[in-house]
Amino acid sequence: MDNIMKIGKACVGCRSCEQSCPQTCIRFRPDQEGFLYPCVDETRCTGCNLCLRRCPVFDFKPQGRRPIRVSGLKNKDKKHLLQSASGGASDLFARFVIGAGGSVYGCAYTEQLEVRHIKVDKEEELYRLQSSKYVQSDVNDCYQSAKLDLDQGRLILFTGTPCQIAGLYQYLGGRSYENLFTLDLICHGVPSPEFLRKYFKYQEKRLGENLEYYNFRSKEKRGWGTQYLLKTKSKTKTNLLTLDKYGKHFINGDCYRECCYECSYASIDRVGDITVGDFWGVEKSNPGFASAAGVSAVLINSMQGNQLFEQVIGQASVIDIDLEVILPKQGNLKHPTVRPAGRDNFYERIQDEKFIENLKVGICMKERLKALLPGKLVQMLKSVK
Repeated sequence: MDNIMKIGKACVGCRSCEQSCPQTCIRFRPDQEGFLYPCVDETRCTGCNLCLRRCPVFDFKPQGRRPIRVSGLKNKDKKHLLQSASGGASDLFARFVIGAGGSVYGCAYTEQLEVRHIKVDKEEELYRLQSSKYVQSDVNDCYQSAKLDLDQGRLILFTGTPCQIAGLYQYLGGRSYENLFTLDLICHGVPSPEFLRKYFKYQEKRLGENLEYYNFRSKEKRGWGTQYLLKTKSKTKTNLLTLDKYGKHFINGDCYRECCYECSYASIDRVGDITVGDFWGVEKSNPGFASAAGVSAVLINSMQGNQLFEQVIGQASVIDIDLEVILPKQGNLKHPTVRPAGRDNFYERIQDEKFIENLKVGICMKERLKALLPGKLVQMLKSVK
């Protein structure tokens, strides 16, 4: 039968096909690496091809959305800024939408520290969507839920990786909604949820207690950068991602979903109304705007996105910049991550009990020295040319 199974490893795992199938005969299951892929009950499939027509890979069409405005942004609310991975841009947009009676869809931890997309319609719950989660988020039924909200006239902000935003648009069947705002992230690629689950178990074993909190991009100890923070009932631990068994491989890019290395959305041709990421290198390009608390790079890709941006601009410090200023430090705006040779066998032994223990970090002398320096000194050194 001609259906979504023909996509194979090009699948991005967005679940648009599953939520579109009129026969409900598609279910997503983890493969041997822990990534979700579709499975079709061929006895119920009618071959209608709707799953393929709703797939952002099979029916890929460039959005033609080149940035019409590029800015550096710092949220003026210090609490919300420090809870965010960079400059707190996404949080500003989310708070406006909820304040206007709308809902926000985004990536959050569950109580079991699994990463899934959820719907938030209360401001006090927005903290769950803040900061980065370096793993593939399970969209579950959020496209269906968002469409119901949109059809009822509710204002919606949907955030996610570019392929997840593309999946939403495909699920909506090309229909445009004036009450829909989309925000895509500058994405490097996504590791397997099974990899993260095993990593958390490894940390719990070492610490002798269950994890209660994990943040890939904590600013609590060293300010804006790439350091994690985890907490158990009685213990706290932090370190640079480059010195961590999970973080190191995320940064190296040898643990991503296969389609990430061929990503059609790793381009300056953006899918979302707004694109948000870190403004790396701001200390050199715009030193007067740099901040140890973080700075966001914000790309406005549509008039719809500019409309939302104008609503929050008064709550942020903003500078207009040229796109070329952020490109050197954000390569995934130009091309997908290059597939390392180490990806070939990275997940080969993921079912082994000591999979995480056996992962190598390396000497990383520069990073180990950096970890010994006070956070304020590290921030100062970033501005040295």
